[in-house]
Amino acid sequence: MAAVGIGFAVMFFARVEPPQEPAPRARPLSTQLDALCFVDANGDDAPDPVLWQDGKTRGRVVAIDGRSGQGIWASREIEEPDALACPDPNMVLAGGGDAALRALDARTGKERWVANLPGVPDEIAGGNGCATVVMKDGTATGIKLEGGAAADCPTAPQPSAITGQFWERKKNPQVVQAGGVEVVLTVPTEGPPRLTAEGRRGSESLWKKELAARAPLSGGRPDLFLVSSGGAAVVVGVDVVNGTEPRIIALDPVSGAVRYERAAAYLGDRLTAAKASGPYVYVVSGAAVSGAALRAIDPATGETAWRATTPPSP
Repeated sequence: MAAVGIGFAVMFFARVEPPQEPAPRARPLSTQLDALCFVDANGDDAPDPVLWQDGKTRGRVVAIDGRSGQGIWASREIEEPDALACPDPNMVLAGGGDAALRALDARTGKERWVANLPGVPDEIAGGNGCATVVMKDGTATGIKLEGGAAADCPTAPQPSAITGQFWERKKNPQVVQAGGVEVVLTVPTEGPPRLTAEGRRGSESLWKKELAARAPLSGGRPDLFLVSSGGAAVVVGVDVVNGTEPRIIALDPVSGAVRYERAAAYLGDRLTAAKASGPYVYVVSGAAVSGAALRAIDPATGETAWRATTPPSP
């Protein structure tokens, strides 16, 4: 009987499979870029992700239904897509390889206006009724959201705060507010990029712990992905041993306890963006050759709610 029991146990564990994600109901959307922002693209008062489709030499700005992952609209093609921002829920700003900035309507993807710039746009930061655009040569200009005329934009972040390749994910430390606690994610400047998280309330440290994950590397430097969603601090990293398999870790902000830790090999070997808005954590990840995908992650479980699909062509 003992031998039979052992054999049954071996067979049972052999059938255990890694977490799977739901299959898209239409053609999956792919991107080569890490730009990601949010608007209300269908009038349901829920955040809808906006990103580039394709995005090597040509690309379209696309809006995705934040509830279902279905594509809503796609803009016309833009040469050498790059800069992207959502300065308010009703507008998308997009820039490509020419010295121009395009304002797209958040409900339709159609152009509202095109502003000529002094250079090729690299980064965009929205302010109150205006935006700051940083060019690839480091110069900056302000743009009015109503009409696209040049104007100062003192309410947008300073150009120095948004310059540098992949500036968002290269910040070390990363800091979010979750459950009334400041959660800080750091990685050593030298040696293995093992992630450490700490919870602070004012000047008091509530907890500090080394996580069972490393920061993924790109360009020889670590990328840090930390968001606040669903009352948890959610970290997206990679495994400690090989540093290749993505992992999703949710931390209780008050105690630092790990609510769950999930392997997520289906995210691929290239993590490029993780942002929280509405009910989900949105992750852009995939492979350098085939392109990256947009997925919505349930912060309560770490499971994929949907993978984005391509909207109809304009």
